[in-house]
Amino acid sequence: MHLRFLILLIPLVCSGCYTLEQAFRFNNTFNSRVPLESMLDDPTLPDDQRKKLKLAVEALRYAAFQGLNVGDAYQYVIPDSNKPVSYSVQAAHPDRLELLTWWFPFAGSVPYLGYFKVEARDEKAVALRAEGLDVSEGTVGAFSSLGWFADPLYFSMLQRGEPDTVQLILHELVHRSFWSKGSATFNENLAEYVSLRMTETYLKERGRDEDWLKLSESLRKQTIFRSWLLGLKADLTVLYARADITREEKLQKKAELIKSYQDEKFPNEIAKEYENAKKRPWNNASILGSTLYLPDMEKFRAAWDCLKPVKAGAFLMALKASEKLAKDADEGLTNLCKFKRPPLREL
Repeated sequence: MHLRFLILLIPLVCSGCYTLEQAFRFNNTFNSRVPLESMLDDPTLPDDQRKKLKLAVEALRYAAFQGLNVGDAYQYVIPDSNKPVSYSVQAAHPDRLELLTWWFPFAGSVPYLGYFKVEARDEKAVALRAEGLDVSEGTVGAFSSLGWFADPLYFSMLQRGEPDTVQLILHELVHRSFWSKGSATFNENLAEYVSLRMTETYLKERGRDEDWLKLSESLRKQTIFRSWLLGLKADLTVLYARADITREEKLQKKAELIKSYQDEKFPNEIAKEYENAKKRPWNNASILGSTLYLPDMEKFRAAWDCLKPVKAGAFLMALKASEKLAKDADEGLTNLCKFKRPPLREL
């Protein structure tokens, strides 16, 4: 679907001006795009940018080899795009662990809003706080249109190390290849797990075992942080369920509980790497938002190890087939190995 048609469709299916405004701003950015090959042919392109774009090309080829739906994704580049792709805001009620969601065409319900201007994001955050909500702001390093148009490359996507850049591109292309409408947590966990499996193979096939070991160590520490955050989340869940104290008392104990986790229960092993996370002003929105992007790998690992797919695309194809026979994507994943002959042909 061409973007101009997408923009015309949005006002018909979505109330309010938020989506139309974001589409308008994206259209302005989209129209500044330059074909990737043309940019690589430009002799004035700085060497560091040329190297990053060549890495993106290599990652795209690998994604296609793995059977992902690459299509026309990342065949264009947005010049002068070193800032974040967009700016996000999430919100939750202060006395329960439940993110607010917003419904959009194609994507379904999502627990965040994204803005192309930080001022617009901040204005929305102020409005949400005025409603008495817990609010969390962030930046977005990449996004996927889920195949509705040709996602462009931003140089901000390529500013990380090579293994992380490859994994980010693969992560977004998993979204393009599989998306369970309205299941944000499942989609993020799936994309993170499958992209990491592909990144491992990508690095090892190129003799980059040391890079994979470094990435694995980073993931190990991420797991420690996730356990800390889930512990806080579990204790808050118990607190909010109490019927013997008032709402005001719950909010007071909530503040005390968060402080105790930061001051007394933060793991020493990751104190240096996660210093900013430790000091962050945690609330329900930031806790839920962070756990959304700290995946639970075990159920995906179990399904992958059971099916032993030759390529990632085959795994996603089997998951699509299983989801159609289940009530939701989670049940589809659980039932994945029950197929007598899952569709795991090479793509």
